[in-house]
Amino acid sequence: MDNTFIIKSLINRIKLLRSSYTENLEKVINDFDDEAIHDLRVSIRRILAFMSLVDELCGRQLNISLIKSLKNKIKKFNQLRDVQVQISFLINQIKKFPELLDFLFTLKSKEKKQISKLKKFLQKKQVNFAGELFFYHNNLKQEECFNQTTKDDVIKIAANSLNEVKTSIGGIVVGNYETYHKTRLKIKRFRYIIETVEQIIQSPREKLKSIQELQTILGEIQDYTVLLSLLERFCQKKQLHMSIFLNFVNFIKQKREEKENEFWQKKDLLEFWDSFFMKI
Repeated sequence: MDNTFIIKSLINRIKLLRSSYTENLEKVINDFDDEAIHDLRVSIRRILAFMSLVDELCGRQLNISLIKSLKNKIKKFNQLRDVQVQISFLINQIKKFPELLDFLFTLKSKEKKQISKLKKFLQKKQVNFAGELFFYHNNLKQEECFNQTTKDDVIKIAANSLNEVKTSIGGIVVGNYETYHKTRLKIKRFRYIIETVEQIIQSPREKLKSIQELQTILGEIQDYTVLLSLLERFCQKKQLHMSIFLNFVNFIKQKREEKENEFWQKKDLLEFWDSFFMKI
């Protein structure tokens, strides 16, 4: 494959990501709805995955300060995202578990405070990284290591990311939900890498959906785990015993177990990528 095509594909990718980030940031600032916040977080994660890929190609970090700034920004949205996901879930369950009403009100109050803090944060000029991303993408064109990238280099990084996923799955301990969470992060990174190099390795678009499906299942396991943690902290603060929510806790644990079983049933969806990397 022509090296020029590879470089052009990667440059077009960072242009697209920068545009997406700017658009999503504007939506968050103007609307601040759940979907806009989700899209902004995803756009940041895709940029970080791109930068990580390039850093691996070059064997060094090309812009440490930008990476730190983006990671710091996404952390500020993570807690709000967790609370909003739980609020949405609880609203649908409140008729079945009316004892959760005070817990729901507490989360709504927490959401309000977090939104207020984030809105102030978003007014700061250093929040918009469009200029830094433009500078980063322009500098890439000057990097010798980047311009020497081959298809084999790209395939190696993608295959290594898949191996990290498989290793992480092998390290999952039943009942230890942190191990599921770590695996979800590895799968997410693998998915974003494949998205980044899709044109270069000509990967089938429909197979990306299977990666996303596994990521979604693991995300639901994490959401249930976070919900139980939030409920436990609520009980500690209110000096309540968790037993008063026993029916709900058992319900959540059952839902989580169902998702665990679904993950193990569908993890073989990743087998396609082993054979794919061997053929290209």
